[in-house]
Amino acid sequence: MSKEQQRREAVQQAVGRIRDQLQGREISKETLSIVEAELIKLANKEDLFSFEDFPPPSDEDPRSSCLYRLSEDEDHGLALYANVADGKVDAPPHDHTTWAVIVGLKGQEENRFYDKAATGVSQKGSAVVEKGKGVCLLADDIHSIHIRKGEPVLNFHMYGLALEQLHNRRYWSEPKQEWKVFPAHVDIRDAR
Repeated sequence: MSKEQQRREAVQQAVGRIRDQLQGREISKETLSIVEAELIKLANKEDLFSFEDFPPPSDEDPRSSCLYRLSEDEDHGLALYANVADGKVDAPPHDHTTWAVIVGLKGQEENRFYDKAATGVSQKGSAVVEKGKGVCLLADDIHSIHIRKGEPVLNFHMYGLALEQLHNRRYWSEPKQEWKVFPAHVDIRDAR
């Protein structure tokens, strides 16, 4: 069996277990920890997920990170992506309007967590996503992502609804001092 077939099968099995375990359950931090545990198991299959298979954007690319679709249900639910970056990333504080789980494979991604404040946001904590560690976010949780240039990162990002379907995500624009709508993500590549 080829590496691509092994990867496809491992992803399908992990997503199938996640689907089975979430079915009929209310989404909470507790149920999202089930998703996190399954994605950590998948991340342990390191030989199936490399920078060779999921290359970061080139120096000529205007983006410093990109997403590769690994799996997505027909109704656009349970969308799993490989997120890669090899440049400085400082995503502004934002929500997702659906649940999200991020699990590390290679490198380190700092996630900062926020509460809404009278004007803007107030940081309430942070966590580093790296091999064997992840973060779970409910639909209205606010976080930002930070990656250092020259330290490549490869992570799993799983959402309750595919990123192209998220038209009302909001982010805090520090320069404009206002909440703005994040356009739905459209630069998603298919896994090799």
